[in-house]
Amino acid sequence: MNEITHIPPSPLNQFIDIMWVGKARELNLQSEDHAPLFTELIFNYGEQFQVKGQNVFNNIHKYNRYTISGLKTAPFQTLVSGKYCTVGLILKPFCYGILIHKLGTDSMATVSNVLFDYLIESPIPNFKMVEHHLLQLFQGAGIDRDLLKFENHVSAAFLQKGALKNFNLSLPISQKSFIRKFKKNYLLTPGEFIKLKQVNYAIQLLKKAGKANLTHIGLDAGFYDQAHFIRVFKQFCGVTPGQFRKVNVNH
Repeated sequence: MNEITHIPPSPLNQFIDIMWVGKARELNLQSEDHAPLFTELIFNYGEQFQVKGQNVFNNIHKYNRYTISGLKTAPFQTLVSGKYCTVGLILKPFCYGILIHKLGTDSMATVSNVLFDYLIESPIPNFKMVEHHLLQLFQGAGIDRDLLKFENHVSAAFLQKGALKNFNLSLPISQKSFIRKFKKNYLLTPGEFIKLKQVNYAIQLLKKAGKANLTHIGLDAGFYDQAHFIRVFKQFCGVTPGQFRKVNVNH
């Protein structure tokens, strides 16, 4: 399989972290992954490419086939068979709320055509040419001031006990209004989002720490105790921390 990645410059990087192009004459793949900490937009120009799981929307119309995949609190599956030819965008978490309103629109169809012309059909992928069209997709969109405040807060304090409670006290709007706004953009509650960050941080620790005590890893990732760590980790990843380490970590 041939894969090329690209990191977009400012101002597009306010929305997109990574772009990738993948090609293979034939690829048969069935994988299960843990809940991601990002939103993904995948344009499929090959044969079967399907994502199954929570917060997944597909649009299929002639040659415009794409998938919007948002944040998840459970494992999800990716199924690929036959000719593999895709362009993928790894986006900031809040972008799901922007993209879902673009589902089935002419602007999304235009982006699909541009990506095909300059990243698939072109002998050498021309990322610079597509950046302008992608930026138009997000024109007029931006992260809400309250959501930006939350992002900044949890980046600095999500492992601290009472971090969410302290943030709620600083809100200029009611907690109920903020949760409603948050779920519209992230699909999760603020509390679920923090758990997702903790699980992803725990995964990093499991991969780095080798045979380190699982209870210590759970506490370092912000869980109350080992039982809390195991319960939330299994909910999000489908396996316990110990099972995950046996499969994914070389001792």
